[in-house]
Amino acid sequence: MHRRPDAHMLERDTPPGATLFGWPAAAAPHAGAAGIEVLGVPSDAGNGIASGARFGPAAIRRASLGLPARDVEGIGIDGGAIDRIEHAGIDHGDVDFIHDCDWADALLRIQALVEGIAARGAVPVVLGGDHAISYAAVAALHGAGPLSVVWFDAHTDFCAWPGGDWHSHKQVLRRIAGLPHVERIVQIGHRGITYDDESARSSKMRVSTAAEANAMRADALLDRLPSRQPVYISVDIDAVDPRWAPGTGHPVPGGLDVATLGALARAIAAGRDVLGVDAMEVNPLLDHRDMTSTAAASILAQIVSGLSERANAGRPALPPLPTA
Repeated sequence: MHRRPDAHMLERDTPPGATLFGWPAAAAPHAGAAGIEVLGVPSDAGNGIASGARFGPAAIRRASLGLPARDVEGIGIDGGAIDRIEHAGIDHGDVDFIHDCDWADALLRIQALVEGIAARGAVPVVLGGDHAISYAAVAALHGAGPLSVVWFDAHTDFCAWPGGDWHSHKQVLRRIAGLPHVERIVQIGHRGITYDDESARSSKMRVSTAAEANAMRADALLDRLPSRQPVYISVDIDAVDPRWAPGTGHPVPGGLDVATLGALARAIAAGRDVLGVDAMEVNPLLDHRDMTSTAAASILAQIVSGLSERANAGRPALPPLPTA
């Protein structure tokens, strides 16, 4: 019988110094051909009762190292994508201050780190951790002007509980919608019982259910995003159906398959100026045979492949963000 991993097993099975896709550690002199810099945030402080997402960054990195040895077509990746991601970025490892400050201060410090990556003209890829972290990453792109956010998630993350914790993952998209530089939010994969759906369908929101998304063509998704507006891609792994991604705190049946989500995300990365990416809510303590971390790694591989395609095609990218 397969045993679910515990914290000690995860630490034992993760190679020392493991990086996403085996990319160089951050001491390397540049961010790679696609200009990508990875930052891990091992925290589930915004997750409430379902702890374990703090082990997500290590699990995603570990799974990413095994992608070339797997049946990559079976999880939605072609061999060319593996080749394109090989030298695309660098990995800064995990932040080390999560337990040294309160969560509100930690979010500000995460925002400052992401601002630094963006100011260098690189694309930040943030590994979580719980979805509350995404607020800091999106807020960091305030100098980009009007921004579209593509939000792959089973839930609206738009709760408005009186007296609630505004640093929770349950309210994170409501907070992001309030950022002045966020002009449009395209949510993909919504299903199940949620809170305050009418508020979620604000003037900024475009919502597609998982059933709609599974039948969606990539060009239809791109049509929802202004062609000259930069984009942030956020992936909550619970957007994927729990048959393929059981290791997450709040799974909901009826989700996207891995290949479809990866293809949609890749189309955005290849067809729009993507300024930031994250992968959140992987909880390896609830996983089965690394299915969820492998799903997250394969989706990131698709996104990185799309970024590399765009960089190699010589499409004009937006300039680095201002530092002030």
